[in-house]
Amino acid sequence: MTLEEIISTAINHHATDIHIETTQRGIVVHQRCHGKLCKLTELIGNDSLINRIKIRANLDLSETRRTQEGQFSFDEQHRSTFVRVSIVSTVKGEKVALRLLPEKSRLSINDIGIQAPLLGALESTLRHANGLILVCGATGAGKSTTLYSCLDRLNDGSKTIFTIEDPVEYEIEGLFQCEPNESIGLHSAALLKSFLRQDPDVIMVGEVRDAITANLAINAALTGHLVLATLHTNSALDAIHRCHGWEVDFFSLVSSLKLIIHQSMNYQHSSQQPIFNGLQPKWQNTLPQNYKSLVSDPEKWQAFPHTNVTDDATTDQKEESAIEENTGEHDALV
Repeated sequence: MTLEEIISTAINHHATDIHIETTQRGIVVHQRCHGKLCKLTELIGNDSLINRIKIRANLDLSETRRTQEGQFSFDEQHRSTFVRVSIVSTVKGEKVALRLLPEKSRLSINDIGIQAPLLGALESTLRHANGLILVCGATGAGKSTTLYSCLDRLNDGSKTIFTIEDPVEYEIEGLFQCEPNESIGLHSAALLKSFLRQDPDVIMVGEVRDAITANLAINAALTGHLVLATLHTNSALDAIHRCHGWEVDFFSLVSSLKLIIHQSMNYQHSSQQPIFNGLQPKWQNTLPQNYKSLVSDPEKWQAFPHTNVTDDATTDQKEESAIEENTGEHDALV
């Protein structure tokens, strides 16, 4: 199979990722469909596939020891798919991962599967002129889809919107989208500093990876900008844990934070269903005193658990239980 045939087959199978590994016999290709890896093909004695990927992604053909990352667009049958490339060197040879992002992945905020109470909180927060919205979850949970849906809602021509994405997955008219480039010293923190001199209304940080970027994002939210950012965490309350570990200024965080959304993906047979949970600060004029109070006092948060229960009393009970359960998981902060 050629590279184009492999990608086309994976897209038809609704795969999210393609894994290509080098073995003694040749190349083995797997695809991830609905959360599970399955073998797609094995190419005996074929060493040209990885070079073909490097050419498409404009990577160094001669480099086989260092990690390389790139991207390219795959177009066929009136459909376009953004392909994100990652290549690492292993003891067996080069290992390639291709993330497939079809154009149809962009959904409106009403179609991403978020429950009505949390959707209402999100839409209300997006109408604020400033503040911080955190979208958390593991890789592949759909955080980027959620962020893009928020940007589409905000992108009405009346706001200046800047994004930091590594890489830019979808080019959107009306947005100023930028990619970090570490080879020339252009890090996310440097881009974020530059954005603040560009009179932005909205800033999206594709992923907060360090304390410097976290503090800059929070300071931007405190100075009249609406900031949307993602974090890799296992729960909504884990975002507080991460900020505490980075020694983010506590009062800056609680003064700017408007909403935390955590999402994961539930795979069932041949389908996938996003699961959303959320926490919204209930403090207004009286701020919490320290990180300990954020994880030990459920009354500090309005919880939005993933539930289909419609009875208000039952829902309130579930919301309180959700925060208390998260609190128990984060005694380390206390």
